[in-house]
Amino acid sequence: MMRKLSVSLGALALCAGAVALAPAATAADTGIQAPYFVLYQHDDYAGNYANFSGSDKELNNKYWGGTTQVMNNGASSMRNFTGSYVGLWDRGTSCSGSSYTAKPNSVDSDFSNNEFDNKASCVVFL
Repeated sequence: MMRKLSVSLGALALCAGAVALAPAATAADTGIQAPYFVLYQHDDYAGNYANFSGSDKELNNKYWGGTTQVMNNGASSMRNFTGSYVGLWDRGTSCSGSSYTAKPNSVDSDFSNNEFDNKASCVVFL
């Protein structure tokens, strides 16, 4: 009986060690590779998305990943995987009008809570 118990405990310890060594899921594992600023079409990071590694002052000519849907005035949530502040404005090219600023390494699951839902027309890394 004692031998069975020690073999079982040894197997349990081995499994626990394997779990502790398993790497945590990263943004790269989910299809989004850091360091990007990511806009999502819907609340809670749902729907189509677009990655930004730098500024894009006119979203009239940018499309949601793999679609023909223009991004302009269509974002509802974001994830900022960068170490930079990122500014959004509701008027493209001039980057003026209503604005929103994402802090470095931050998330926002719903732009409605700050009155910026479906307004992004300009993305600038600050």
